[in-house]
Amino acid sequence: MSSAGFTALLRVEMLPVLSRLPAYSRLAWAVVRDPQVAPAPKALVFGGVAYLLSPLDLIPGFIPVLGQLDDLAVALWSLRTALRAAPAEVVEGHLARQGLSWEVLDADLARVGRSGRLVTRTALRAGGRAVASLGRGVWRLGRRLVG
Repeated sequence: MSSAGFTALLRVEMLPVLSRLPAYSRLAWAVVRDPQVAPAPKALVFGGVAYLLSPLDLIPGFIPVLGQLDDLAVALWSLRTALRAAPAEVVEGHLARQGLSWEVLDADLARVGRSGRLVTRTALRAGGRAVASLGRGVWRLGRRLVG
């Protein structure tokens, strides 16, 4: 896949998720402020935010795209987990007010996962080609030195 095709595919996959980030932020804030939501789900939301802000990540932020995708995945996962632990009627109201639904949230998490796999596969392929090319160059150099 060309880099232009890769970029276009990633853009198509992630643009809907990124466009909903403000709604997810408002949803998280509403859940944290809601007195009907217990402390444990609120702590999950705060944990997701802390992960976003933390310099310690599973995939460091300086790794292009993957470093940001893991932050997004953890934030959405923690929000979804918090929502599942909160009272259903409260959650449904918050989701509706933000124009979101369980289906949209689950689909966005799936999009982030697919994008992460795509980026990883592409990086591994490029790395494999680079190693193979380096190996061929070393082999040619060795033949020149010996022959």
